[in-house]
Amino acid sequence: MNANRVAATLLSAVLLSLLVWSFAANVGDFRARIMLGVGVLLGALYATYGRLPDWIVNLSDGSITDDDDPANISPRVYLPILLGVIALAVIAVVVAVVRK
Repeated sequence: MNANRVAATLLSAVLLSLLVWSFAANVGDFRARIMLGVGVLLGALYATYGRLPDWIVNLSDGSITDDDDPANISPRVYLPILLGVIALAVIAVVVAVVRK
């Protein structure tokens, strides 16, 4: 398992925990839960297969591209940024819960 798949697994786990928490605490709206669910699904598919299935790439009309495409941003750039954003979101949720 390479670093990209490990990072996708970790991000999917974080998104899944946020999704479960949104149902358990009854916070967030339907659209936020759908976005979290889609993120979990895409992350799980990438972690499982090492790339997104062709039908998802075709369904997006090319807006989602394969990781082998040299036009994509390097994972060294976007994964730390994505992990930082998720960490900030988790901190914001924890602070909101503690203040309640």
